[in-house]
Amino acid sequence: MMNYSRRQQDEHRVRLAAGLTGFALMIPAEQILSADKRDHRIARARQIAMYLAHVGLGMSLARIATALDRDRSTVAYGCHKIEDFRDDPQIDEWLDGLEEQLRGVAEYGRWSATAGASDQSLRRMQLS
Repeated sequence: MMNYSRRQQDEHRVRLAAGLTGFALMIPAEQILSADKRDHRIARARQIAMYLAHVGLGMSLARIATALDRDRSTVAYGCHKIEDFRDDPQIDEWLDGLEEQLRGVAEYGRWSATAGASDQSLRRMQLS
């Protein structure tokens, strides 16, 4: 069983991927993460976010599925669909750019959590 902090971290990572995807496609992340949106454009954006979480952040399909409250096979299907689009050089380059940006933000998050702002600094910003 996954402990709560690990699950919470996974949910934050998937939200980060959805936020970046939403920013790139001008779709609110809330729509991408919503379980009830069946619009094709939103569904494709959700697949991109799942793909980025998997490839860009190294998350397992099962962990992404749990974070999104979806079945692992749904995540696998979405990731395969996006991988198929990488045959197009422009899409491949676009996805590479998103992966790079996502990794950069995730790395900064890991750094700031361990060596960045002190507890006192975060309190001054009312973040802790």
